[in-house]
Amino acid sequence: MSRIAFGIATVMLAATAASADVKVVDDGAKVTVDCAKEKVVYISGEKVSVTLNGTCDAVNISSDGSTVKGTVLRLNISGDSNTFVLDAVDQIMVSGDRNTVTYKKTVSAKKVGVMSSGSENKINQVK
Repeated sequence: MSRIAFGIATVMLAATAASADVKVVDDGAKVTVDCAKEKVVYISGEKVSVTLNGTCDAVNISSDGSTVKGTVLRLNISGDSNTFVLDAVDQIMVSGDRNTVTYKKTVSAKKVGVMSSGSENKINQVK
């Protein structure tokens, strides 16, 4: 293995190991996350309820029927029929279907960046 390939493999392994500070895999779990300590949240359990305290760097969700409330810089949704009630968010990426995202403002961006390749998703700013 060349030094470059070894270096890339090492970086990829380190990135994978640090990819999520909180992993919620239990169906029906109710979790509160302290975003000052746990910056990245991964949700795969079904019908999970997550409350974010502070601002998380990222929420990655492949769950179905879950609810997330709080503030996050980057929201990545690949699950279906989830509800997000966000105080603030900068980026939203949706590949799942029938998700609802409402947000009040951005965290630090001038405008929320939205990419939705799923169907029947509703993404709206509310007051």
